[in-house]
Amino acid sequence: MALWRNLESWELTRPTNCEALPRVVEADGARSLADLRAFVTAERDRLRDEMLKRGGILLRGFEVNEPAGFADIIGTLGYEPEAENPFDTSPRSKVAESVYTSTDTPDAYPILAHNENSFLNERPRMISFFCLVEPRRYGETPLFDSRAAAINLDPSIRAKLEERKVCYRRRLPKQRPSWAPVMNRDWDEAFGTRDRDEIEAMVTSRGMVCRWHPNGRILHTENVVNPLPRHPDTGEQCLNLQAFHRTSILRDLDEVRPRQNPLHNASLKMGLRILYALDVMPVQILYGDRTPIPPDEMAEIRRATWDHSVLFRWKKGDVLVLDNILTGHGRMNVEGPRKILASFADPVSFPV
Repeated sequence: MALWRNLESWELTRPTNCEALPRVVEADGARSLADLRAFVTAERDRLRDEMLKRGGILLRGFEVNEPAGFADIIGTLGYEPEAENPFDTSPRSKVAESVYTSTDTPDAYPILAHNENSFLNERPRMISFFCLVEPRRYGETPLFDSRAAAINLDPSIRAKLEERKVCYRRRLPKQRPSWAPVMNRDWDEAFGTRDRDEIEAMVTSRGMVCRWHPNGRILHTENVVNPLPRHPDTGEQCLNLQAFHRTSILRDLDEVRPRQNPLHNASLKMGLRILYALDVMPVQILYGDRTPIPPDEMAEIRRATWDHSVLFRWKKGDVLVLDNILTGHGRMNVEGPRKILASFADPVSFPV
């Protein structure tokens, strides 16, 4: 009923050093949602074992056509979906119970490599994606082998990250200005309320520092996390971070520059430079002692991440399930319609 294989070169948009990520399970014969449910039920232990070995599985060629079917398969795998993904940075829209758009960030912006909610001490153990509308062009979800990135990181920088940790400094407006692109959440989207007391209680309960701008309409938070946690099952060290750093963001725009209008791309880069110069970026990453991460060190972190990446073409009906500690993800720029849905499950904590 299913063929177990690796991605073929023609399915990739660039060569990769991670041929085993993800493990592909492709329909061979019966293709219905009921067939897939029966297959996942029978092979659940093997599928979850492959998740630990490979970091992710891609179910391809089955007739998964709507969000409820996607959620059904995730449940059949034995994961407990989260009803919401609180404190998330990416703007999203709820589609169904425990199912959301992967991001509502404008198509021209690439999304940085990250492990979901790695700016928090608690994050989903599993994140899954479902391709409802196949992108006309580009729009890949790059995957990153977090184990290999940790191993291949410059030892001196790895030692700094182990000792000093990292701090995420976040800026959330009460309401997003009408002129601002949808790149971050406001209070309603992040917390479900605009009540300052409720928000402060939610933030501090997570061990985060909470500070209000004098105008009362901007919330600043800080959180120190371990960027090199050990996987709770395998014990392997993994590079888990979100590189909200000028160096990484501008280099990602260089990455997609050949793919989109050069004037548009240049204007995006100029806008980001202005935001950094004004110190109003929605999220920034620092060392845990609040000192800046030098550009050359962040460039090395980015190199170790991208050297162990996989970019594949989405197909309608694909279900991609990732171990969020072992495997990071992002998004390339998009052309044409694209609708990728996401679900999160099994939260795990990494206290500092």
